[in-house]
Amino acid sequence: MLNMNIAGKGVLLLGVFVAIGVIVLSEGFSDTSGNIDSSSVVENIQESNEEAVEAEEETPAADEEASTQETASEESSGPAQTEPVTSSESVLHPPSEVRVLVANGTDVGGAAGAIREVLISDQGYNGLAPVNATTEEIPDFSFVYYANGYELDARNVGLIIGVDSANVLPMPAALPVADLAEANVLVLLGSDLYPPEE
Repeated sequence: MLNMNIAGKGVLLLGVFVAIGVIVLSEGFSDTSGNIDSSSVVENIQESNEEAVEAEEETPAADEEASTQETASEESSGPAQTEPVTSSESVLHPPSEVRVLVANGTDVGGAAGAIREVLISDQGYNGLAPVNATTEEIPDFSFVYYANGYELDARNVGLIIGVDSANVLPMPAALPVADLAEANVLVLLGSDLYPPEE
């Protein structure tokens, strides 16, 4: 009888413990106060991703604006060389492409032909047929005139034949020849290169 009571009490205690375990377990699974809601986690992650994407989209635009402002400030503070140089000094043409007309303004026969020969044979210029100048008086100095864009070529011709660089000038409105013959460079010989014959 005593054994039956002990056994009954043991079974009863065991039942109580099982019941308490079941209650604790069920309460543990159903209690979400200590756990993080997975749906809210997903929403938070999506919001963070959207904010990051928006920030990335705004950053290149801000960078682009900054680089544009930097470029503009560099252009405004730097030397104004955005336009191409269009002066006559910008190009030195190959001699064969430069038409040179030599006009004899002196009394020395064959002077223009001699200069033309030097320019053609020694330097490769496109020498036009020599002519006599239409000037009334013999010029004291020789001149080299150039058409627009041929200043460097005229200076080179002047160096070759020994004309003072101060006498290398743009083509005058009143030409010292009857026909320019589409020459790019005009040489007018004066008495400094060919003194009058005695």
